Amino acid sequence: MNPDERKNALKCVAGEGLSGTGMGLLGSVSVLPLLFSALGATEVEVGLLGSIFMAGWLLLQPLSLFLLGRRRRTKRFLLPWGFFCAVPTYLGAGAAVYFLGTGRPRLCGVVVLVLLAVRVLGGGMAMPFWLDWQAMVFRRDIRGRVIGMMVGAFTLGGALAALVAGRAVECLSFPSNYSLLFLIASLFFVVSLGSFWMVREPDSLSAPYIPLKTADLFRRFARSLSDRNFRSYLIGRVLMTLGAGGAAFYAVHFKAAAGGGVAAATVIKLSSLLFLAQCAVSYPLGRLGDRAGHKVGVVVGAVAQVGAISVAYLGRGAVACGVTFALVGISWAAVWISHVNMLFETCPHDSRVAHITLSSMVLGPVLVLVPVGTGLLMRHVGMGPGIGLTLIPTLLGVGWLALMVKEPRDIELGGRDFDAPATA
Repeated sequence: MNPDERKNALKCVAGEGLSGTGMGLLGSVSVLPLLFSALGATEVEVGLLGSIFMAGWLLLQPLSLFLLGRRRRTKRFLLPWGFFCAVPTYLGAGAAVYFLGTGRPRLCGVVVLVLLAVRVLGGGMAMPFWLDWQAMVFRRDIRGRVIGMMVGAFTLGGALAALVAGRAVECLSFPSNYSLLFLIASLFFVVSLGSFWMVREPDSLSAPYIPLKTADLFRRFARSLSDRNFRSYLIGRVLMTLGAGGAAFYAVHFKAAAGGGVAAATVIKLSSLLFLAQCAVSYPLGRLGDRAGHKVGVVVGAVAQVGAISVAYLGRGAVACGVTFALVGISWAAVWISHVNMLFETCPHDSRVAHITLSSMVLGPVLVLVPVGTGLLMRHVGMGPGIGLTLIPTLLGVGWLALMVKEPRDIELGGRDFDAPATA
């Protein structure tokens, strides 16, 4: 890295670390499911919460491509957008828990669910532009390492935050404990955005910009879908997504008698292992991908998902809970690093944003339905057997990704200079 790249990397790493701390205080597979359980939510409602966090980031990306994609999006747009999506919604959710959590728990659950949906859906609208911004700030030769460091910082912050959250739930009474977590998380988001604001953008972001017309976007969608390897990759992602619905229920499962009756505060503290595992493997996955390609990281993450489901299905108690969360962390690290870079490198044309959005259009509906569908399945067969059944599509997905998807760097895509700035 040259000095400017090193400074930008440090600023982005600090920003992600602070953001991860905010997210870790309200973990989507630990703190929030337990909050909703305390509010009397059913399995389907917990599944809906999981759908929001699994799919909400993707659902409105096609709309945002047409509404927001007419201009090149830099930090002057991305950071204020992120502020208004995250901070007011978290503050509002904290207030709802404090004032409605004990007197009107069902209403509280609805209000918090709506606010979290606004936060996730709104944040997801900017995600293609955010990923494209990162791809333009950092060269391909260092991108995997930088994203690995960013993910490592995010997850280290999340691990520390999970320990704090567990202690808060243990020591403070309901609803003050959860309400305070929302407040503190909001403060961390503000400081995180300030760190990203100091990133020095490359001169290419100020170059003349010609937006793509609607017909041009659809032609690029068709170009992406015409690539055989990209289609195979999407099929593998869909299979893995079909098997990922159980993650929304792991915390509630291990808290229940069938999962060992682990105390809620202990489950939250053990969820720090998710972030620690994610932190530990993030940089190695990124560095390995820079050298050998990112398909190997994709397969590693898929195998980790198999392990998480297996331990959750067969194990009981605190040890099984901790191991499950650690394996989920490895799987999530691969999603963030290896899968994102696979999207960058499978793009066969000049619009990464269109390519990323197309992937979201395919995966979004699946991600919406899977956690809710898993919740409905568990209502009929029980939580433990329901988790076990998610092994079927996951094993199919591992085999498909390993055998049917090729490393993009081994294929001559033609027509895409990955180091050139994308046009949308």
